[in-house]
Amino acid sequence: MSPYIHRPLLVTNTSIDEHDVGYDKLLRRELWQPSSLGALAIAVPPGSKINSAEISSTAGHSLVRETQGTSCSNGDENQTDNQRSVAGLPTASKISRYMDTYPISGLIVKKRYVSPTHWLFCSTLSPHALDWLDEQVKSQGIIWQDMVTCKLLGRSIKTARILPWTQGQYGRHLPTKSLADELFDAYLRTFESVYRILHVPASKRAYDALWENPSLASSAHVVQLQLCLAIGACIYDDVFTLRPQAQQWIREAEHWLIPSGKVRATVFDFQTMCLLQLARQTSQHLPENQVWASSGALIRAAMSAGLHRDPTRLLAMPPLEVEIRRRLWTTIIELALDSSIDAGGPPMLSPDDFDCLLPLNLNDEDLDLDGDDKFLPHSPNEYTDTSIQIALGRTQAVRLSIAKYVNCIKVNHSYPETLKLSTGFMNDYRSLVKYLYSLRPRPTKFQQQYCEFVMTRYIFALHVYYMPRALKDPGLFYTSRTLCVDTALRFVTFLLPLPSSFQEPFLATLHRIVPFEEHCSDFVRLFLCGGGPFRSIPWKSFMVIAADLATMLRQAHDTSPWMSVVPFNQTQSGSRARSIETITLLREAAKLTKTRMYAGHHNVKDLIWVNVNLAGIEAAMKGIPAEQAMDTRGKEVLADAIRILGELAGTSTVSWDDHPSLGNERLLAASEFWSMGFADIDWDTNVGC
Repeated sequence: MSPYIHRPLLVTNTSIDEHDVGYDKLLRRELWQPSSLGALAIAVPPGSKINSAEISSTAGHSLVRETQGTSCSNGDENQTDNQRSVAGLPTASKISRYMDTYPISGLIVKKRYVSPTHWLFCSTLSPHALDWLDEQVKSQGIIWQDMVTCKLLGRSIKTARILPWTQGQYGRHLPTKSLADELFDAYLRTFESVYRILHVPASKRAYDALWENPSLASSAHVVQLQLCLAIGACIYDDVFTLRPQAQQWIREAEHWLIPSGKVRATVFDFQTMCLLQLARQTSQHLPENQVWASSGALIRAAMSAGLHRDPTRLLAMPPLEVEIRRRLWTTIIELALDSSIDAGGPPMLSPDDFDCLLPLNLNDEDLDLDGDDKFLPHSPNEYTDTSIQIALGRTQAVRLSIAKYVNCIKVNHSYPETLKLSTGFMNDYRSLVKYLYSLRPRPTKFQQQYCEFVMTRYIFALHVYYMPRALKDPGLFYTSRTLCVDTALRFVTFLLPLPSSFQEPFLATLHRIVPFEEHCSDFVRLFLCGGGPFRSIPWKSFMVIAADLATMLRQAHDTSPWMSVVPFNQTQSGSRARSIETITLLREAAKLTKTRMYAGHHNVKDLIWVNVNLAGIEAAMKGIPAEQAMDTRGKEVLADAIRILGELAGTSTVSWDDHPSLGNERLLAASEFWSMGFADIDWDTNVGC
C-alpha cells in the first residue's frame, strides 16, 4: 500500500473504504469535546463502539451529538493507543485520545463555528501545550489570574486608542503632508502593486489637489486617501506608532459607506470598499468571521453593479472603465478568498458565478483617460503594473475549488481527492513561480514573498487537516506532513531570524555557513504590525514546526537505543542536527510574538502559547519534566507581558469588576483562553440534534 494513502478504517462485515467513497459520505457521528480552544467535533466512523460513556471516561466530560446514522460493532477503537508519554511529551491529549485518530471536523469558539482551516485548529498539534492550558483554565491559579490581568490591560489600551471624532467630519485626523507622502508611497509600493484597486496616476493627481486646497476636497476623496494611509501605516515602522490614527481612518470610512438614502455603486465606491476590506485585514484586526461577512457583502454589491460580468458583454463603455472593472473584480475575488481561508467559511462564490476576464498586461500610464481606442497589451514576460495581479488571477480557479472543498461540510473529503486537488494546485504554484522569475524587470522582493504567502495558505488549508494523524504514525499521510513542514520552514525564513538576533554567536556562525533569506523590511513589518492572515499564517507555521520537532523526539525515542539512558540533546541521533535548526527557529518565533506586543498587539495568547509549547519541547530534549518547565515559562512570559502592556497602557494596575468564575466548569474551559470572555457560555449543545 502506498505510504501516501491513509489506511482504510476497519469496519466489520463491510468493504467500505473511506478513501473510495469519501469520509463525509459515510454515516458518521460527531463527538463534541470541550477544551481550552473551544468545542471540537471529532468525526467518528460508522460501526464504531465509541460512545458518550467512553468519551466521558477518556476526557472527563463529553458533548455528543449524532449527526447521521447509528453506531454498530467494530474494533476501530483498538487503533487508538493508551495515553502515554514519550520523551516527556504526551502522544495524545487528555481532552480526547481520539484527536489524532479521527478527523476534527469543526470547532465552536464563543458560539462561532469554524472549519479546520481556521488557525486555532493548529493548536491541536501540540497536546502537551493543550493539556497544560486546559489545566490552567480549570484551576484558575496565578497563571490564569495573570492572563485576566493582561486582558484588562488590553482593554485599557484599546480604549485609549479611540480618538475623538464628530460623525460626518472627515479628514480631521490627517497627518502632515510629509508623513502622508510616506504612508501613501508605502501603500502604492506594496499592496497596490499586488491588489490593483486604484488608477495610480489619477489617484496621485487627486492626492496633490487635496493638499493644494484641502477645503475643496470632497469627503469621498478624503475617505479613500485615508484608507490608503491606514494600510501604509501598518508598514511605516516596526511598532505601528500610527495605529490609533489608522483605526480612526477606518472608522470614518465605515461611517461614510453607510447608505444615506442612496446606493453607492460607482467604480469609485467599489475602490473604497476594497480598500476598506484590505485595511480591516491589515490595521483593524477584526475577527475573521466579521471580515468574511463584510467580504460577502462586497461580493453581492459588486454583482448588483455587474462587476462579475465581463464589460464586453455589457453596454459599450470606455476602454479605461473596462480595464478598471476587470481589475476590481479580480481584486474582489482575491479578498473573498482571503476571508474564506482565514475564517474557515465557504467562499460564497464559484467560477460559474462570473465571466469577467483578467485585466490586460498594461501599465497605468497606458490607460488614456480620454481616449476611446482599444489598448495593446505588453508581451507576457514584460513586467507591468498588472503583472502580479494577472499571475495570481491565473490561480484563482484552483484556489476557489480548494476554499470550497475544505470549508463546505457536504463535500467528499477523501484523501485521494485532497491529493488530486493538491497536485493541481502545486502545478499552478510552479507555473506562478516560473512566471514571476521570467518577468523583466523582476518583481520586487515584497511582491515575490507576498505571492508565496498567498499560496502558502492553501497548502496549509489542504494538508494541516491531516497533520494530527500524520504525526501519530509517519506512514500515514506522508505527503501532507512533508508539504506542511517544508512550507512552514520556507515561510518563516522570510521573517526569521529577527535582525536583532544576528549578533548571537550560533546564528552568526550559521549565517556565515548558509546565509539566511534576505529580509524585505516591508514584508517583515507587515507581519509584525498586521492582523488577520498576517498573524495567523506565522502562527500556523510555528505550530507545524513545533509539532514536527516533538514528533522527531518521539521517533528518536523509538529508534535510538541511547534515548533510554540519556536525554535527546546528548545523543548522536541523526535527527539531532535538524532539531538544532528547528529549535532555533522556534526560539526566534517566541521573540517575534514578544516583538508584536511592542507593536501594539495587546492579546497575549500567541506569546503564551508559543513559549509554553517551546518550553515543553526543550524540557523533553533535556530529559526533565515538561509540566514544571511549562509552568515556569508561563509565569515568566506573563510577567513580561504585564510589564509591556503596563508600559503601553500607562499603568500596571487593573481592577476586576467581575471576578471570572468557573461557574459551569465544562463550558467555561471550552473557550475562555482564546475568547477571554468572562461570562458563562450559554451554548445549547442539543441545538440541531
